[in-house]
Amino acid sequence: MADKSAPSRCGAEMGRRGFLGGVLAAGVAPVVVPASVLGKDAPSNKIALGVVGLGARSGGDVPAFLGNPKIRLVAMADCNRRRLTSGWATKLVERTYGKNHGVRAVSDFREVCTASDVDAVAVITNLHWHPYITLLAVKNGKHVFMEKPFAPSVEEGRLIVDAVKKKGVVFQVGFQRRCDLNFRWAAELALNGELGEIKEVICSTVGNRHWDHMPEQPVPEWMDWNRWCGPCEVTPFNEKKLSIWPMEFVSQYSPNGMLQCWGCHYLDLAQFGLRREDKMPVEVNGFGTFLYPGSSLTDTVVAWNVDLVYDDGLRIKFVDNATNRYGLEHGLRFVGTKGWAQGEDRGFKTSIPDIAKTALKPGKMPITLPHYKGGVIADFVSAIAEGRKECVMTQVEKGWHSDVISQMAMHSIMRGRKLAFDMKSVRYTNDEEANKLLRVRPYRDGWNLDDVRV
Repeated sequence: MADKSAPSRCGAEMGRRGFLGGVLAAGVAPVVVPASVLGKDAPSNKIALGVVGLGARSGGDVPAFLGNPKIRLVAMADCNRRRLTSGWATKLVERTYGKNHGVRAVSDFREVCTASDVDAVAVITNLHWHPYITLLAVKNGKHVFMEKPFAPSVEEGRLIVDAVKKKGVVFQVGFQRRCDLNFRWAAELALNGELGEIKEVICSTVGNRHWDHMPEQPVPEWMDWNRWCGPCEVTPFNEKKLSIWPMEFVSQYSPNGMLQCWGCHYLDLAQFGLRREDKMPVEVNGFGTFLYPGSSLTDTVVAWNVDLVYDDGLRIKFVDNATNRYGLEHGLRFVGTKGWAQGEDRGFKTSIPDIAKTALKPGKMPITLPHYKGGVIADFVSAIAEGRKECVMTQVEKGWHSDVISQMAMHSIMRGRKLAFDMKSVRYTNDEEANKLLRVRPYRDGWNLDDVRV
């Protein structure tokens, strides 16, 4: 699906007989080894995984899955057939399982989500595909690892939450930064009172970028562009659109841009770090800057400053990297009456002198955050293998809350006013037009959420 077709940093129904027929038809002779020889490593003892989307983000996730001894990759799907035949994923599969690997490669994700030999599906696609693919997999009883964000709309995210609970499958969302020691250190200092009473949390991430020139190109034979666009309008093809940049800046495919796509990471860390995942803010007030209308194909919000306030007065200030006055870049700062501590992708800082020389280290204080050795993917795999109902690192409804908060920020910017939010009813109490922004955007003919509702 989308993203660059190279690895990045970091973690129709077909039965087994049909699968073997497909392998043989492709001229590949499967290697059959008796389970008695392999013992616990027999393929039948492993979790059969299907992957949908082989872009940049999957370059971190797929190796993590293949490196887990409990996993056996059986299928992968992408609209870009080059990724299926000669990309990094194909080479990785061959290095892992050998040339006669038997992993089938398809362009239609439905063949993965409905296959009887698939136990779990990793959804690593563009945001506009998350709800449909995830719901289809859950409807067919598959466990799902889904990259963040949850969904283009709050309503679609709620459908995912309800489906996962109804089917009782294991679900994990890719909030990998919950495992990062920089963020855990800052959060645990706040939780343990080392910063005093927490008054404010500041979160920052990258804003939009200007991308103006993507002239129409002929759709190449290796690309199923119609399916890539899926529930969205089919726009003129340009190969640049297959990359993270610029497609996460185009509102048609990512309505809230980086404010949601990466912003949800740091808003989630604020919720997670203060153990407020069962809550959501009751008020949001923000403003943002957009490029001049028509000046760019990348049309999401460029810069922003948003306040999100909880019922007890705690404030999250959500800003973009470039224009904030705090010197924050891809991170968050917990501000208390005794001082502050911040975690960023690039490191840890605090206003408290010599704290690095003390025993106040992540995981060593009286109050610690939930953690799973090996990260979110190891947690997901082990939850399935051990029969756990939920993962340690994330739980479906709590993860959805973090995603909702990022969308609340955009709704306030779009409405140009302060919005009051009621968590129980999941609606704004002072603006009916804002409530329309919570709902599913119309899907293009041929794709209907009713087909995958659980």
